[in-house]
Amino acid sequence: MDVKKDTPRQVAVKVIYSKKVKSRKAGVTKKRPAAVMAEYNEGFTYTDPASGESDTISITLTNTDMRWAKKWIPKKGDKLTAKIIEKSWDKAGQEKIFFCGKFCLDDISYSGPELTCTISGVSVPDGNAFRSTQRNRTWKKAVLKEVASEIAKRYHLKLDYTGSTVALGTVEQNNETDSSFLKRCCEDYGMGIKIFCGKIVIYDKAEFEAKKPAAIIKKAGLQSWSYNTTLTGTYTGASIKYTSGKDDKEIKCVVGGGKRILNINEKAESLKEAQLKACAKVNAENEKACTMTATIMADIRIAAGCTVKIAGLGHISGKYFVDQVTHNLEADSGYTMDLEMHRCQRRISQVSTVKTLKG
Repeated sequence: MDVKKDTPRQVAVKVIYSKKVKSRKAGVTKKRPAAVMAEYNEGFTYTDPASGESDTISITLTNTDMRWAKKWIPKKGDKLTAKIIEKSWDKAGQEKIFFCGKFCLDDISYSGPELTCTISGVSVPDGNAFRSTQRNRTWKKAVLKEVASEIAKRYHLKLDYTGSTVALGTVEQNNETDSSFLKRCCEDYGMGIKIFCGKIVIYDKAEFEAKKPAAIIKKAGLQSWSYNTTLTGTYTGASIKYTSGKDDKEIKCVVGGGKRILNINEKAESLKEAQLKACAKVNAENEKACTMTATIMADIRIAAGCTVKIAGLGHISGKYFVDQVTHNLEADSGYTMDLEMHRCQRRISQVSTVKTLKG
């Protein structure tokens, strides 16, 4: 750190609130100035998960004059954008901006006697159909990137896809929302997925775990932490059945080895599909083997989906994948991050030892 002792760290949240109002002109939107939002802001939380869930924000607002329950009453579907602005955090006079993203307001609550209003937003597409409308479809000769691209276009989203081509074959979407269906397809093949700032982001978790650490967190930088390691629910290999040949002969495929074998109760259409699904499932289960939570002073280099290096804790030290980051800013208080992580370990891959057994 290069911050002088006489240069205090400063942090602020810039929230712009866009509210649709009744007007003779269709689609008129009024934006509440960031300065107004800052005046009433009593607390701000931004939660950034690496995969499987959407980003969320929560803002607690002073409501002593009841304006947030009267003239300024929020409504579900209103839009928010949020930025965290740091000044003199790492270097005197230096300003850094962390863009949290764009959000759709989906929850409002009031409490007393303090008279506060808490509004929460989620980074999902307009209309919320992505999470609520159930669909039925049989996808034939499907490829994950192409499926994701079609779904993204339906909600006017961009697709950010990194990683190798994943062939899904024939896959059924039975009374599933596009959100849950796409999440299932990604998880079946070891891919991460999240919605961020008008984009569907899909990435190979193994590739992201292999990246260099974004930051080193030393023992002194851990305000609080906990660590757990377990063998329960972790595996050295997995088995899955697939069909082969015109007569649909059933074959058992085993990846990995050892004594702790995970039996997967779903079928695949080919050896390659079976290998990919088995590896993805056992690797996901093994992320529970060594986990750590920590609270640190905010470091905006750290985001969900990156890796960090923990140092100074003996055998607990090492490289960790960040599963979730929660940014916490309180009025007249500090700016901290809560991290949820799992230790990066050797992953079972498709090229692991494979045994194909009849029956």
